[in-house]
Amino acid sequence: MWSYLAWLPSYQAAFSESVPPVGGPYVWAFVGFTSALHCFEQYLELRQLKKNRETKVPLELTGSVDETKFLESQEYQKDKRLFGFVRDWTSFVFDKAQLFLVTPWAWAVASRICGPGAEYSTTLLWFLILQWVEKPINIPFSLYSNFVIEERHGFNKMTMGLFFSDMIKSELLTYVFGGLLVPGLIWIVRYFGDRFYIYLWAACQLLMFAFMWIYPNVIQPMFNKFETLKDESLKKEIEALAAEVNFPLTKLFQIDGSRRSGHSNAYFFGFWKYKRIVLYDTLLHLKQEDILAILCHELGHWKFGHTLVNLIISSVHLFTLFSLFGTVMYSEVSKNMIRQFGYGDTDSVMVSLMVFMLLFTPTEQVLGLCMTMLSRTFEFQ
Repeated sequence: MWSYLAWLPSYQAAFSESVPPVGGPYVWAFVGFTSALHCFEQYLELRQLKKNRETKVPLELTGSVDETKFLESQEYQKDKRLFGFVRDWTSFVFDKAQLFLVTPWAWAVASRICGPGAEYSTTLLWFLILQWVEKPINIPFSLYSNFVIEERHGFNKMTMGLFFSDMIKSELLTYVFGGLLVPGLIWIVRYFGDRFYIYLWAACQLLMFAFMWIYPNVIQPMFNKFETLKDESLKKEIEALAAEVNFPLTKLFQIDGSRRSGHSNAYFFGFWKYKRIVLYDTLLHLKQEDILAILCHELGHWKFGHTLVNLIISSVHLFTLFSLFGTVMYSEVSKNMIRQFGYGDTDSVMVSLMVFMLLFTPTEQVLGLCMTMLSRTFEFQ
């Protein structure tokens, strides 16, 4: 793309833009922590790979798990894990290259093209450049995952045309939502001053609830075909199950998940007394009692209030995060962090937020571990 713009002096100067050096205590603390975390995660993956190479059914599962199915599952998990090693190490090296070379350079390019004082357009162009820089890494891995690993084990049902069609739709949705949300976030921070985090949190809560309606009703139908559940016998059984636990079921759908994958799924969505259940058509070949058992598990999350608990935790977490960001946003500490990450004296909401989130990574990892433990508790409740 750059070659088509090189004849314009302003663009040529922009793409050869130099950036301040990246380095300092904040940067090296981030690099050190993420490197140690990555190595530890890879160590855990190696331990699990060893388990995936076992060919005997564990004693605890003898008699309840078919040996052939067990071996097939082991081979599938082993292939995914080996592929994961290559993908994760490539991503790790690429992420560090981005940190030191690409991301600050992309900001300098966007700033040069858009000019001074154009924070909205500069930020959007910055995100666009970064998104396309990542394509040569992300697309080949996605292709290999779908058309080699998943295909080898009989799960991939996607055609190459459908793969790229999905990718184009996803890109367009990203541009639409990003083009609206990013400027909105910047405006809130600039307009409300020191107390911006309260209004930013409130806006995010409204957007979260809006997206909970938009995704199943607008976005997912762009990718999947929704139909009323055709199996009347199964429909009556599910309605009876929902009534038994007082689940306010209003509609039952099946979707064509088999267009893309042999994997199965079931979920529910909706607000208050207007809940809907969705079954992937890849589930429908199972016995009715097996399908009902899967739905019992999903409805159990609703019955025990797990969804509500997760929403409350997410809300508190987001408010805390924005409050801390609000504390450092206009401070000398924030300016120093931005300089060390190669952005000079840039005054940008999104650059500040990105640097803050990078340095908040250790805390996020601890919180993520706590949420995983809570999730496991919910799964076994």
